Amino acid sequence: MKIIIQSIKNYFKSKKDKGLEPIFFEKIGDQKTTRDELRKNLIRALKKNGWTIKK
Repeated sequence: MKIIIQSIKNYFKSKKDKGLEPIFFEKIGDQKTTRDELRKNLIRALKKNGWTIKK
C-alpha cells in the first residue's frame, strides 16, 4: 500500500473536483492567539456548523 501525502491546497482541489466542500476547515487562530481566544473561536466555528455545546 502506497501512502501519498499531499499539500493542503491539493487536498482542497481534489475535494472540490469530486464535488465535495470542506465544512470544518476554518482558521481559528495562529501562533500568537491565546488559548482562550482559540477556545472561543473553536466554539464559534462549531456552532456555525450546527453543533450544540453543553456546559
